[in-house]
Amino acid sequence: MAKLLRENILVPTDLTDVANFSMDHATEIAKIFNHKIVLLHVVGKKVLGTPREKEIEKKLKEAMAQIKSRAKLKVSYLIEEGTIFTTISKVADRIRAEFIVMGIHGKKGVQHIMGSYAYKVVCSVNVPVMVVKHLHHHVGYKNIALPIDFSQESTQKIIKAAKFSNYFGANIRVFGFLGTRNKATIFKKEALLKKVKDTFGDLGLDVTTDLCIDPNIDWPEALMTFADKIEADLILIVAEKGSSIPDIFSQNSTERIIDKADVPILTVVPTQEDGDSSLEKSLVVRSFIDPMGLTGKV
Repeated sequence: MAKLLRENILVPTDLTDVANFSMDHATEIAKIFNHKIVLLHVVGKKVLGTPREKEIEKKLKEAMAQIKSRAKLKVSYLIEEGTIFTTISKVADRIRAEFIVMGIHGKKGVQHIMGSYAYKVVCSVNVPVMVVKHLHHHVGYKNIALPIDFSQESTQKIIKAAKFSNYFGANIRVFGFLGTRNKATIFKKEALLKKVKDTFGDLGLDVTTDLCIDPNIDWPEALMTFADKIEADLILIVAEKGSSIPDIFSQNSTERIIDKADVPILTVVPTQEDGDSSLEKSLVVRSFIDPMGLTGKV
């Protein structure tokens, strides 16, 4: 049976300026993939069927018109009752979204999303989430920072990273971090980074690898410094699926990165649809992509 295509980009919006930034990024991505955009506004109880719903509907139609004025894209909107933590996920599954693009205000966002709240949204969905704070610069996502941990986990994650980097025709900058200067540990991690580079090479992708060694800083600071240094226009995170995320990621580090990083962050969650290809089974490297602080562990 043929797979149903995922052709929708879901954009949760609270109709603020930062939400407009997310629509801006979504428009650029939709142009690349020729996807449809679905705007979503989540409301509380007793809003549907009231004059307030009409006001929201008017603003969403204005947003649709603005997107269509920039590109020949199919755009629609939904007004759904619920909470952001459940409704975004349910709608994404229902419409078979391929991406969710979400604007945040640092300490405020889509219905006051901030830090750990944005993290909870990421954990609740089964599709990639892009978190943005600024307008798109309209030259694509050409320089992607890919933070990597060295845990022995599924190769599916590195395959997923390769797919998304390839979509954007991007330079991939693989980044590892160590909080120790132990020579044996450094040698081991450098060898693993070389295997990562070889793995991407098997996929026909040329990457660079960087290892930051600094006991005086923590992982989020190292990652954001690296992203600034290379002028990254996207940080790509490949995360574990489902309930295991809270056990793997440091929520405080996630909150710091989401709150402080200026560049868009795309979090990719592998799904069963990705399957296990023969290439995945043959790859030697089982590196787990993780920007949340495990990299420094020996």
